[in-house]
Amino acid sequence: MILAIETSTTHASLALAEKDSGVIIDHRDFVTDRAHNTAIFASLDSLLEGRREQISEIAVGIGPGNYSGIRVGIAVANGLNLVLGSTLAGGSSLEAWECDSDSYVVIGDARRKSFFIAEVVDRVLVSAPQLVGSDEIDSSLKAFRDRGLEILTPDASVVSAIADARLSYPHARQLAGVAAKWPLERWSDSAPLEPHYLRAPYITTPKKKVSR
Repeated sequence: MILAIETSTTHASLALAEKDSGVIIDHRDFVTDRAHNTAIFASLDSLLEGRREQISEIAVGIGPGNYSGIRVGIAVANGLNLVLGSTLAGGSSLEAWECDSDSYVVIGDARRKSFFIAEVVDRVLVSAPQLVGSDEIDSSLKAFRDRGLEILTPDASVVSAIADARLSYPHARQLAGVAAKWPLERWSDSAPLEPHYLRAPYITTPKKKVSR
């Protein structure tokens, strides 16, 4: 079985799927405003009870999204991989969105007065998310609207600003289905997984103290 872990937004999830078909066997959902490390383990224990020996692959969503949440998901995936002796792979959370169609657009708050826009076609991210300013949103979304693609977002603030954006989140069920189609060479027993950053982390250093 494939265990899928998706923790890139406040709405996190876990899912089990058949290895070859991607058919979902079971799943768990949990919501937290902060890091998911306070909630993920109870859900994981419940999902894996009596099934641990059947896990052969672990797929984890690597974002973009909440920094702490993604790091928790990757850490849990790495730990389980060592314990279970499974293989491991990471995939874009953007390809795992809850949507009736396999082709859609995701827009999200990228902080610093900017937003990201990403197009997914047939559950494949077309290119790296585009970063745009608030004054560029309408013009950037026009081509997608003209093609009839649904606009999805995990941010309530975006829904308030964009009338046709629908609140939705990535889900481990979708990730598991996508992962079942990944080629064998993508899976590793020691994959060095890293979060998908929209930009380099913003780090400030303390100012030097002035001697008096």
